[in-house]
Amino acid sequence: MTFRKAELQDAEAIARIYNEAMPPGVYVTPELAQVTAESRRRWMSEVAEPFGTWVLEAVPNGVVGWCSLRPFAVRPTYPRIAEISAYVTIGKRGLIGVRLLACAVHVARRRGFRSIVSIVSDKNRVSVSGCVTYGFKPAAVLYEVGRLGGNLDNALWLQKSLLVDDPAPYRKIRDRILRTECADERTYL
Repeated sequence: MTFRKAELQDAEAIARIYNEAMPPGVYVTPELAQVTAESRRRWMSEVAEPFGTWVLEAVPNGVVGWCSLRPFAVRPTYPRIAEISAYVTIGKRGLIGVRLLACAVHVARRRGFRSIVSIVSDKNRVSVSGCVTYGFKPAAVLYEVGRLGGNLDNALWLQKSLLVDDPAPYRKIRDRILRTECADERTYL
């Protein structure tokens, strides 16, 4: 697998993976309809470095996941804080998510970010567990701010300081991933 900076031609895969994970009306999302490749191209073009979008590509499957670092929506002017998102295609979830998270945290550190924030539904146990295991800490809960399957849902804000090393269980995995998927920094920095 290869972790690389997303290109505009990846927009179709990025939209497909997002739509698989976030069907309108089911999960807490600002989208009222499925996103399109064109809307993802515009979305990708809206941010400048040090922010961006990256993909994890597998042979022969193509793009199997993507992640982004975006300005922190609440206070986009806060220095060196990014909001992180990661999505994995159905059938490839699990270790692909770990790989994306490891690579995204590495990129964020290399680009000088001090902290990253992930905003997830508190019912999304897989994402919450993965983030907490990787060293994210609960920072805030916004109660009943969205709908999940017709019910009110809470948004959990998880924050990771990039000024301290990753937790011990992840260091070995991270280092192996960085030697393989993230070996060529020219493809993503």
